Amino acid sequence: MKIRWTATALSHLKDLPREVGEEILRKVRTAAAYPLMYPERQRGRYRGCRWFPVSFWLVFYRTSDRGIIVVGIWHGARKEA
Repeated sequence: MKIRWTATALSHLKDLPREVGEEILRKVRTAAAYPLMYPERQRGRYRGCRWFPVSFWLVFYRTSDRGIIVVGIWHGARKEA
């Protein structure tokens, strides 16, 4: 499955510590292989996106016919996610 990133998600990824970024990349590859593996968000800014945690971060993605689209990386303590 193909992995695409929004400009916003790439910007967030670049600002993270290297170890966290590497873990996110590993989990994104898993999500691309099994796109329905993680739960779907029911509320908030990323409603309808699937998500998974990495350390203190939440990674949000949408599924498509050809793979997944990573749309955002949000700190878990922020209220707006």
